[in-house]
Amino acid sequence: MTFGNEYPNSQARQPSYPYTPRNINFPYSHYYHLHRSDSSPADLQPDTPSEKKQIVDGHIKVNIGSGQGLNVKTGAAVGGQHGLGFNADGHLAYNGMNAQANGHLGAQYGIHAQGETHLNSSQGAGFNTEASVGGKYGLAAQAKAQVGGDQWAGFNTGAQLGGSYGLHAGADGHLGMSQGAGINTGLQLGGENGLNAQAKAQLGGGQGAGFNTEAQLGGESGFNANVDGHLGFSQGAGFNTGMQIGGENGLGAQANAQVGGGQGIGLGIKGQVGGHNGQLGFNFGGKGNESKDSD
Repeated sequence: MTFGNEYPNSQARQPSYPYTPRNINFPYSHYYHLHRSDSSPADLQPDTPSEKKQIVDGHIKVNIGSGQGLNVKTGAAVGGQHGLGFNADGHLAYNGMNAQANGHLGAQYGIHAQGETHLNSSQGAGFNTEASVGGKYGLAAQAKAQVGGDQWAGFNTGAQLGGSYGLHAGADGHLGMSQGAGINTGLQLGGENGLNAQAKAQLGGGQGAGFNTEAQLGGESGFNANVDGHLGFSQGAGFNTGMQIGGENGLGAQANAQVGGGQGIGLGIKGQVGGHNGQLGFNFGGKGNESKDSD
């Protein structure tokens, strides 16, 4: 993923609450099972019971084509869809290679896994893996990484335990010439109205250095809090923090400070009680001194 310009001058920032939690999605692929080899009833001998019920099934296929490189496909199944099965294929050519594999043990509530890797001149090197145990309400995880291509390096990991109201966690990061280095983490427990937390940091990429943290407990009408800061040549140094309890008509407060970035030195404080809002701030240098409050 990429980070946008998420650390503008804090004097111009608006309160970032109510915070909308980040939903962590886990797009696990549909796993498929191998088909039995084609056979007609006439091919089975009635006096050989062992051949009436096929327990083990497998295949392997190799293809070498002009200009297409080497292709290999293989797979096997033991005990049908409730047993053990796997499938794998790979491709090797002069400009790169890629391979995929998936497998299962048991049916819906068993173990399912798949992986993919590639290496070529346009995309660089990368891999992607996913696994699940126990079905929808069990454990699921994924991990992927990339080196080369449009982005020097990047990674993404995610995990889920207990379905939509269980535990969700994710982390991703990137490193590149234009984007700099960044990391983003998120956590959710108990669904949208439970506990949600997020933290991210950025270094370089035209933004200098910046960080942002957010937390929520009890949904939009519960408790929300955020803290962020930035440091850069054009933006100067800034800090912003805020909290909210009880939604838009509850209790809220925010404070921010800014040094440099064409604004001199500035400080602002905002508060909210019910439907009434007030703010107090001053600025020294830059655009001139300013102090105000309102209901």
